[in-house]
Amino acid sequence: MKTIIFLVIVFFIANYVITTRNYINSLRQAIKHENSNIGVAISKRTACLKDALQIVKMSYDKEVSGIEKLTAGDKLERLSYLGQKYPELQSIAGYQNAMNQAFSLNSDISAARELLNGNIREYNTVVTSFPASLIASAFGYAEERFVDEENYEENKKIDKSEVDFSQF
Repeated sequence: MKTIIFLVIVFFIANYVITTRNYINSLRQAIKHENSNIGVAISKRTACLKDALQIVKMSYDKEVSGIEKLTAGDKLERLSYLGQKYPELQSIAGYQNAMNQAFSLNSDISAARELLNGNIREYNTVVTSFPASLIASAFGYAEERFVDEENYEENKKIDKSEVDFSQF
């Protein structure tokens, strides 16, 4: 009888370990998947911004000279400003399409980052909660950093009022 009870206990513990490890693995795969989606969207946004920049360069080379050195978000903001400053740009289909796609991709990237951070939060909760933390540490799982966490302090320091856009 003791052998049967022992086997049942071992079975339930093994089942818990396997189920927990599989769940942690599925969370890690979700994190990798979302991270990949963000990379693809950033690449597409970069291509859209390059297209819009080339179209603007054809007619407004002086206005564009400094935009290429800006971050993607600042490029999008600056190119949008140029579209408002020069209404004739709005009539160029390629410019309008590139800008619309870039804005749409910007929204997609933000949503993907939120989803990724949600997956990271769930994963971190699992790998730090008892008793799953015992299994996580036994298999080498560790907490993940949130997207942009490493840049959080730097991002707080950015002051856009110091940027003089008139030089571009």
